[in-house]
Amino acid sequence: MKKTGIIIILIYVSVVFAQGDAWLQLSDYGAGLIRVAVLNFNTKQESYGAEWDSTIAILAEVLRSDLRFSPFIEVVDTSLYPKKKVDFPKNIEPFQWTSMGIQVLIILDFSTDGYRVEMEPVVWSVTGMSRMYKKKYSSDASQSRRLVHRISDDIHKVLTGEDGVAQTQIAFVSTRWGGKKELYICDYDGYAQRRISDARSVVLSPDWSPTGDRIAYMSYLNDNPDIYIYDIYKNRESIAIRHSQQSITPSWSPDGRYLCYSRELSGNSELYLFDVRTEEETRLTYTPYALESSPSFSPNGREIAFTSDRSGTPQIYIMDVMGTNVRRLTYEGGYNDGADWSPRGDKICYTSRFQYSFEIAVIDLAIGTPVYLTSVGSNENPYWSPDGYHIVFESNRTGRYQIYTMNWDGTEVRRITGLGENSSAAWSPRYKWTFD
Repeated sequence: MKKTGIIIILIYVSVVFAQGDAWLQLSDYGAGLIRVAVLNFNTKQESYGAEWDSTIAILAEVLRSDLRFSPFIEVVDTSLYPKKKVDFPKNIEPFQWTSMGIQVLIILDFSTDGYRVEMEPVVWSVTGMSRMYKKKYSSDASQSRRLVHRISDDIHKVLTGEDGVAQTQIAFVSTRWGGKKELYICDYDGYAQRRISDARSVVLSPDWSPTGDRIAYMSYLNDNPDIYIYDIYKNRESIAIRHSQQSITPSWSPDGRYLCYSRELSGNSELYLFDVRTEEETRLTYTPYALESSPSFSPNGREIAFTSDRSGTPQIYIMDVMGTNVRRLTYEGGYNDGADWSPRGDKICYTSRFQYSFEIAVIDLAIGTPVYLTSVGSNENPYWSPDGYHIVFESNRTGRYQIYTMNWDGTEVRRITGLGENSSAAWSPRYKWTFD
C-alpha cells in the first residue's frame, strides 16, 4: 500500500464497532433526530504549523460530515455554538447547549508527532451531564481521515444502536481514463477514487462479495463479455465465467458461494447459478421467448429478483433461488430494470421509465406500490447501502452521468464523482479494518 504523505489522508483503515447501550435505539427511519455538536478538536500544542492546523480543521469537518450523513443525526452548525471553549466536560455549561436543543457533545483531543496521530473522542450527554463513550485511537498519519471514519462509525453505534457506513466504499465504472469504461473504487463520500481494472475496453455491472474482499463484474478484457472477479487484498483480477456468448450482470449470494448471472443462449438470455467453489452451473430460467437479466439476491438468500420481458416489456420478477415460484413484482411503468434488494429485506429499488425519463423507484414488498425518488434528469442503476438507509445511483442531471447518493426516501442527494462519465455504482458491505 502506498502512502502519499501527511496531508493526503485517504488510505484504507479498519473498524471495530463500539459495544454497550445506545443513546437511542432506532428500529426504523423517522424514529427521531439526535441533535449533536461536534466541537473543534482540542490540540496538545499551541500550533502544529499551518499544514497540520489545516489538516486538523479538515478532520473535524470529516467527522461532522460522517455523522451528518446519518438520517438519525442532526449535526448543529458550528456558528451556533457558544463562544466559550470546551476542552474538558467539566467546562460544559448545560443551559448554553440545551437552549439550542443540543443533546450530545463530541469533544475530541488530537495529538501527533508528525508520523502518527492519536485521537481521543468523548461523547457527552448534555441532558444527562454524563459521559457516554471515551476511547483512544491511533494510526499512521497517512490514515488520519480513515481513522476519523472509524471514530464516527463507533459514535454512530453509541448514539443509535445502528452500525454506520462511513468506512464503506463504492465501486463504479468511469470513462475518465482514456475514454474506456474501467472499474474504480472510492470511499463512501467520494474520496480516494482509484482505478482497479485495466480492461482498456468495457467493464460493467460490478457487485461486491458479502465479505467485501472481492468484486464480480463483466469485462471485455479478452474481447468477449465474461465475468471476472477482482480480489481487493491481492490486487488481482481473474476470469470466473467464460462462454462463447456473453455473460453479464453478476450478483453475489449472501453467503458468497454463488454468482447468479445472465448468459446468452442463441440470441436469448437466461439466468444461471454459478458455484464459485466448484465452478458448477445450474440453469434457473427457461424462457426461449424472453430475456432475463440483472439478478439480485434477497438478504436471506432464498429468493432472487430479476428483470424479464416475458410480459412484453421489461419488468421486475421474483423467484425462489432454484428458479421456481416465479411471480411478477412491478406493473406500473413500461420499462423496469436493475432491481437491488434492500439489506433489510423489506424493499427493492430499481430503475423505472416514468413518463419520458428513467427514475429511481422503491417498492415496499408488503405494500406493492412503487414510490419514485427522483425527478430531475435521467436516473438509473440504484444500489443499497449496507445499512438500508441510503441508495447510490447514476444521474445525468448536470449534463454528464455522475454518481450520487441519497437517503432511501429521496432526500439529501449528494454528488460524489466529477471526472468523465460515471455509472454502475455498487456499495460495499461494512469492513473490519486494522491499522498499522
